[in-house]
Amino acid sequence: MERRLPPLEDLVGDMFVDREWELETLWEWATSVPNPALSSFALVGRRRTGKTAILVKLFNRLFWEQERVLPVFVSFAGYVGRDRALTGYEFAREYLGGYLAGYLAFRYRRPEIVGHRRNLAYLRLLARQMQDEAALWWLENYDRLLEEPSSYGVMQWVINMPSEEARQRGMPTVIIVDEFQVLTDVYDPPQDTHYVLTNSFQSAAETKWAPLLVSGSAVSLLVRKALGGMLSGRFHYHHLGPLTRDYAQDLVFRLGESAGVTVNEELAEAIWQLTGGFPYSIYALLTSFSPARRRFPALDALEEVLLFELTDTDGKLWQHFSEEFEKYDALLNTGQVTKKVMLWAVKYPGERIDARRVAQETGLTDEEVQAALRRLYRADIVDKVGWTLYEGPRDPMLRKYIEYNYRQEIEDLSPAEAVRDWQTEYRRLMGRVNNFIGEVAEVYVGAVMRKFDGREVDGEHYFGRSGPVTLPRFERVVRRGGVVRGGVPFEIDLTGEWDAGRRAWLVQVKYKRSPAGVEDIARFLEQVATVAEEKEYAQVERWYFCKQGYTAEAAEKLREAGVLFSDRQRFNALANLFGFFGLPE
Repeated sequence: MERRLPPLEDLVGDMFVDREWELETLWEWATSVPNPALSSFALVGRRRTGKTAILVKLFNRLFWEQERVLPVFVSFAGYVGRDRALTGYEFAREYLGGYLAGYLAFRYRRPEIVGHRRNLAYLRLLARQMQDEAALWWLENYDRLLEEPSSYGVMQWVINMPSEEARQRGMPTVIIVDEFQVLTDVYDPPQDTHYVLTNSFQSAAETKWAPLLVSGSAVSLLVRKALGGMLSGRFHYHHLGPLTRDYAQDLVFRLGESAGVTVNEELAEAIWQLTGGFPYSIYALLTSFSPARRRFPALDALEEVLLFELTDTDGKLWQHFSEEFEKYDALLNTGQVTKKVMLWAVKYPGERIDARRVAQETGLTDEEVQAALRRLYRADIVDKVGWTLYEGPRDPMLRKYIEYNYRQEIEDLSPAEAVRDWQTEYRRLMGRVNNFIGEVAEVYVGAVMRKFDGREVDGEHYFGRSGPVTLPRFERVVRRGGVVRGGVPFEIDLTGEWDAGRRAWLVQVKYKRSPAGVEDIARFLEQVATVAEEKEYAQVERWYFCKQGYTAEAAEKLREAGVLFSDRQRFNALANLFGFFGLPE
């Protein structure tokens, strides 16, 4: 089979988890162009939550898996955080280069051309060699506009040219722009003028022949300024949040294998609890330069890695947050007022911030608190949920970074004193982890069940039962369902229902350090019989999962009863079918 070169390098690869819905949604959106019902699309999220990975995978799919819609990729990531504004000439070169490289690569099936999108001289040479009249005309017009006494004309032309070409040539196009918020400040050197260039995208955003898909990591700047003003109401927004629990743990398992460290369910659960599912925090903990990482999966090693990451200048998280705070230095270092409000806000993650209460507890005025909250919103520290309503940051690692640095300054604490509360909190959390360990496998099995799609698989290979087994597309999968009969609860770990609730899979997930025995199976059979009778299911499939396997007698009893049963090896093979890594040993 011919190996297809991805036009854009996929740096995430197998670490891409919990973003399939976004990828499929954007695929359907892109392949529907032109469609009068479609609007341009904005993917919004904090830095390092997976936005660019989604855009890259979408572009690569559009390049190879369909032939109707021209994909174009333009990135301004290299200009984020630069100490001077992007110039109009730089913008025009980047935008035209992205469009021209996408066009030539897609038309002539030459994926390597996309990697040269910043090299207009090379693209010009290719256009001549290919004798592509359209590309040569675009370059000729670009050269002519560069001679004008301002960059304004060439900027406007490169913005609107793709939609005009798409409409006139019947060439549906999707323009993907990464870090769109950079365009809120573009400098025209000849006129010594700064433009909010995003306002010039009004027509480009409205066209159905070449809609825009934009992303941005400066959330408030993207929403408030880049997509406000002239673009207000012209984009459909999707906010990219942290990973869900099951996918966060799946990422732990994948990174453990990739980084060569030992992980288990306890460590996966602890990392989920500590990070709240933010992918870069998970990555930083599992790839840390801390020597303690070699002692994973010990939970005391995780505590040392956490402290290293947030307090040592070699920590990936310390570097990440320091870089982010440096970008907003003018907003955050305006005196003690903003710092006091910020420190107060991190104590109440995800909760509405009562400005009056903050004022009373900090000795500030309501007006000072509101002004500080506006600055914190522009710096992406707090989220805006109303006209004057805000919520504290949800990212646990961000909260800890703020606490460590600003408590030392405001409360005059030593570094050791600043982390003492973390250590107390960590030990309290670790004391609760064992209560959640049994849930890890349940959550993971449930996530795999939600991916079932109606396919038929080899029953013996995955479930220990000969013959084919159909994996139904469940309408709902619930944990800890069951019934009560005669005052006695009969609980089922996982229930998957389909056919309007008339048919079901009843699943036991056994977390124990020894194989399941005959008594375990007998209890399961009694439970499912009772639940099936009370629920009056028309059809029931029973599935038993025990990571450590089964005694010979238990396996024989399951076969006699016609029950599907899986150990770790069988379940992981099933999980791999649906893109999951599988449970560790």
